[in-house]
Amino acid sequence: MQTDKQGRTLSNLLRDLAQQTSNLVRQETELAIAEMSENRSEIQRDLVGLAMGAGLLLVGLIYILDAVVYGLAEILPPDYSPWLAALIVGMVTSLIGYMLIVFNRSSLKSRSLAPRVMNSLERDKNMVEDKING
Repeated sequence: MQTDKQGRTLSNLLRDLAQQTSNLVRQETELAIAEMSENRSEIQRDLVGLAMGAGLLLVGLIYILDAVVYGLAEILPPDYSPWLAALIVGMVTSLIGYMLIVFNRSSLKSRSLAPRVMNSLERDKNMVEDKING
C-alpha cells in the first residue's frame, strides 16, 4: 500500500480529502445562508424607507403638477387651456416615469444578491479540483 512522507496511506488521504471537502462545503453553505439573510434584512429595511419616501414624493408631485397645469392653462389660448394643459403635463410626466422604470429595471436585473458567495464557492470548487487532479 502506498504511503506519503508522513506515513499516511492513500485511503487515509482520500478520506481526509473527502472529510475536509465536506466540511468546506458545509461552512460555505452556512456562510451563504448568513449572507443572504443579512442582505435580505438590509434590502427589506431599505425598501420600506424607499416606499415611504416614494409615497410622500408622490403626494408632493401631484400638488406640483396641479400647479403646473393651472400655470400652463393661463398661458394657452382660452379655448384649449384646461384640457390641453393637463394633457401636456400628463404626457411629460408619463414619459419621465417610463424612462425611470426602464432604466432602473435594467439596472436591477444586473445585480446579484450574493456575488461574494458565488465567487467563494467557485474558488472552493477550483481548489478541490486542483487537489483531486494533483
